[in-house]
Amino acid sequence: RQRFSHGRDAMCGTAGFGFWNDPFGMGKLRRPTLPRALWFFFSAPPSNIVLALNVPGAGWKAATMDAWRWPFLALAPTAPIAMPLMRIPWLYRCLWPIGQRAIGVQEAQVVCDLTHWHTYVIEWGVEGARFLVDGESVLVCDQSPRAPLGLVIWKDNQALALTPWSLPRHQLVACDATQWLEIAELRIGT
Repeated sequence: RQRFSHGRDAMCGTAGFGFWNDPFGMGKLRRPTLPRALWFFFSAPPSNIVLALNVPGAGWKAATMDAWRWPFLALAPTAPIAMPLMRIPWLYRCLWPIGQRAIGVQEAQVVCDLTHWHTYVIEWGVEGARFLVDGESVLVCDQSPRAPLGLVIWKDNQALALTPWSLPRHQLVACDATQWLEIAELRIGT
């Protein structure tokens, strides 16, 4: 069970909880790696993380990704050519689903009042995953990131622009009020 201090229009930065592989070595000093995640993820503008076709780049989402899949590694050398082409809307609509599938990205917006208590469930299996909010399924995935992934729960003042047509841009954002994420109950099981 979880809630936020502010609603989606007043929140700054990013926040969420779930599982990931800590690709940037935030937990300890090590080499960066490609990301794998399975989580509920919030980002506020100026963040614009566009990973799934027809899902807005900011907001509250259920999401998976696994960039360590062989289809992504096979497509990665085409990025210098493909990224500029993604700026052309009809090419983006035609080509990005191939990239999205290769990265193992599946996302869905989660529509609820962030300041109210909600029960969130992530069911993670070898061949898929399911995300539930208050017992209702919000995303069913036919693929899921492989293990190992570690539990992550956070609220920060960072913003990231990550789109198929541009290089990533990171920044810190000012926040005029204290913001938090509160967990009332947490269970992890097999």
